[in-house]
Amino acid sequence: MIQTSYRPEWIKEDFVDFVLAKVNPLWTWKRVMARIDAIEPIADGMIKVTLSTNNKFIGHRAGQFVMVSVRIDGVMQQRAYSIVSSPNEDKIVLGIKKQGRVSNYLATQARVGDIIDLTQAAGEFVLPRETGSLLFVSAGSGITPIIPMLRQALAQSTAPVSLIYYSRDPAFLAELKGLEQRYSHFSLHVIVDSAEKPAFFDEETLDRLCPDAAGRETYVCAAPGLMKATRNIWAARGWSDRLKQESFLPVQVDENAAAMPVVFRRSQREFEAKGNLLASAEAIGLKPAHGCRMGICNTCVCTKVSGAVRNQVTGEINDQTNVQIKLCVSEAVSPVEIDL
Repeated sequence: MIQTSYRPEWIKEDFVDFVLAKVNPLWTWKRVMARIDAIEPIADGMIKVTLSTNNKFIGHRAGQFVMVSVRIDGVMQQRAYSIVSSPNEDKIVLGIKKQGRVSNYLATQARVGDIIDLTQAAGEFVLPRETGSLLFVSAGSGITPIIPMLRQALAQSTAPVSLIYYSRDPAFLAELKGLEQRYSHFSLHVIVDSAEKPAFFDEETLDRLCPDAAGRETYVCAAPGLMKATRNIWAARGWSDRLKQESFLPVQVDENAAAMPVVFRRSQREFEAKGNLLASAEAIGLKPAHGCRMGICNTCVCTKVSGAVRNQVTGEINDQTNVQIKLCVSEAVSPVEIDL
C-alpha cells in the first residue's frame, strides 16, 4: 500500500481561483480582483473608473498607482494608472487618460459590473508622514496622483501648499476650487493653455506664483517638457534634493533612429534593436519580465553592462557601465550588452 502525505504545492493557485470564481468572481486565493462600479468622464480625453476590490487589496498611499490587466482580443494587456481616491475611502478610483489600448478599452468597451485584475499599489511618488511647505506642479493627466497627495498635505498640516496646474481642460477643477476655499493655506494656480497659445513653465512663472519655492519640497507630474524644465531650474538653483518627479505619459519615439546591435549576455542572444529594448527583444521571441511598459513599475529593470541608451521619457543618454536601466523606455544609441 502506497502512503502519501499532503503537500501544499500540489494545490495550484490558478485551479483554486477557477473554482472560487464559479461561486463569486471576486473570490481568489491571493490575486487582487476588482469590480467596475462606475466609468465617468472627467475632462476631454480623461475618465475616472470606480472599483470595488476584493479583500486581497491591502490599501495604498496617496500618489501610488496600480497595474490594471484586461484581456483584449484574447491577449492580456497591462498598464499603470494612478489612484485618485484617498486611502481612507472604501472604494478606489483610477484617473485614466485615453491614450492606449487598455485605457481606450476601459473607456469604450468595459461595462459596469466587469471584473478586472489589479496589482497591489506601488510607487514611491508619495509624501512623508509629516510635511512642511509644499509646491506641486502638474499638467494634464499628471494631476491624477497629485489630487490625493494634496488632500493629505492640506489635512495634516497648516504649512503653505501651492499647486501650479497646466491644462487645456482641467480635471477635478471643482474639487480643487473647493479645497482652495476650505484651506486658507492652499494657493491654486490653474493655467489654461491651448494648441494655439501654449503656456510654458519658466523661472519667471515660478518666482511670480511661488516666490518662496526655495524653502519648499516640490512634487512634479507632467509632460516630459515640463519635467525637464523643472529639473533644469531646480538644478541651476541648487534645489535638486528637494524635487521629486513622476511621469505617466507615453514615451517619445524617434522613428529615424538607426537599429543597433544588442547582446543579452546570459541568454546568449544577439539582435538588432530599433525603438525600446523590451519591444525589440519580444520581436525575436525573448520574454523579459515587464509590467507597465511606461517606465513606472520597475519590473523590467536590468543591468546594462556596456553601451549607451537613451531614456525615451527624459531624453537623457546613459553611457555608464554596469548600471540599471528600464528596458521598456530605453533605446540603444550604440552597441549595447545587457545582463539578461
